[in-house]
Amino acid sequence: MPDVSDPVATQIPATPIPDHGRTRWPVVLTLVLGGMVAALHVGKVPPALPALRVDLGVGLVPAGFIVSTFNVLGMSLGLVAGVTADRLGRRRLVGLGFVALALGGTAGAVSQGVPVLLASRLLEGLGFMAVSVATPALVLAVTAPRDRSLALSLWSVFMPAGMAIALAGAPLVLEAADWRALWLTVAGLAVMGGAAVTTATAGIARSTPPPGASWRVLIESVTRPGLLLMAATFGAYAFQWIAVMVWLPTFLPEALGVTGRAAALLTALVVLMNAPGNLVGGGLLRRGVTGTRIIVVASVAMALCGWGLFSPALADPVRFALVLLFSTAGGLIPAALFAGTPAEAPSPGHLAAANGLLMQGSNIGQFLGPPLVAAAVTAAGGAWNGAQVPVMVAAALTALIALTHGRWRRTGRVR
Repeated sequence: MPDVSDPVATQIPATPIPDHGRTRWPVVLTLVLGGMVAALHVGKVPPALPALRVDLGVGLVPAGFIVSTFNVLGMSLGLVAGVTADRLGRRRLVGLGFVALALGGTAGAVSQGVPVLLASRLLEGLGFMAVSVATPALVLAVTAPRDRSLALSLWSVFMPAGMAIALAGAPLVLEAADWRALWLTVAGLAVMGGAAVTTATAGIARSTPPPGASWRVLIESVTRPGLLLMAATFGAYAFQWIAVMVWLPTFLPEALGVTGRAAALLTALVVLMNAPGNLVGGGLLRRGVTGTRIIVVASVAMALCGWGLFSPALADPVRFALVLLFSTAGGLIPAALFAGTPAEAPSPGHLAAANGLLMQGSNIGQFLGPPLVAAAVTAAGGAWNGAQVPVMVAAALTALIALTHGRWRRTGRVR
């Protein structure tokens, strides 16, 4: 039996989610695939940046904004998107999210300058937030209690799998056409993904929104210490994982001597390796392994792998093997956090708001990680071993915050 004092071992909130008796796995898989389609809009950008910069005459700073728009939206609107989902209806918001992704992608494809492209990315970002925040509640709505930790860990695959597919597939489209064709292709997939998700979830009853005004739901969510600690854990994890993934295409040619094309494919492989970790995390939770233990062990593994990856004393094959393990071990953490979120939501009507807060923490970490790691490398004179300190500190914080959350669950006190 799971330890109820653990921050993520309890999967069923105090006010239970309706029990449908059996899990509708085809619907769960359709929702995961829909999330992967949404994640394509994140992963399509890095491979396209060189061609996009040449076509539009974009400098490094505007290109950085094109990449970071998603994170800025997530940092500021994650909780708001969750409250909107709880009020408007999760299924309806997911459908509107896919519409925004398709429209944003199409607008970006026909843009002739940076302002329109940034506006299109803003629209895509809103769509991505809608899909990523509201979908976990739909997953729970079609999942039996015994399968909820497994289903939510399966959902957590959407981000690494979607990003990896985009990173690996985008170069093929770019070789055959241009970045505008890539944008239109992904927008078309958003239309198909939205249609599939809308059809698959047609039988899901609309959830009852929490009582009171929207501002009250916001306050009830942000004043839950457990949710805040889980969001902080996600942020510390995302800081290190996304920083390594963002700079890996630069690190691999410089430190390991591979070609740029090989670096892109190897990066896609490393990103994809996060997905097996998601699934293993769900399996461990289902076997009764506590979420705190999973997060702490994964954080220790990430710290050791991060140190070895950026250590020039190790052989190149060993360093690449360590970054594969870094990503796989990291996948355990989102699985544990997504599975634990329902236990921290004030009620089932707050589920999307709780997921929004979790995603907000993740986006803060994603926003801060790449520039701070880059600053550390620069301070080290351009030596990549400068990245060891921020990566290991982030791993230590991930474990420490998870342990603090576990202590709060046991005693009701953070310290």
